[in-house]
Amino acid sequence: MTTEKTKVALRVLTAINEKRDPDPKDIALLRAYCPEGRHVDLDELACMAIQQALETRKAIRDKRVLSQTN
Repeated sequence: MTTEKTKVALRVLTAINEKRDPDPKDIALLRAYCPEGRHVDLDELACMAIQQALETRKAIRDKRVLSQTN
């Protein structure tokens, strides 16, 4: 899911950057991924989703490294 979350966030950021409206489906997905960010601007919400995805990936990497050292 982290890959999909990142793709959705990047599509929203791209739309904002290109000064067009993001796809309403992407906005709904972002709000579902990050319900705690429902009162922030869409660009911040997209950044929150990317940050969460990066943290999840880091936790997975850290878990792999830890299991390899034991």
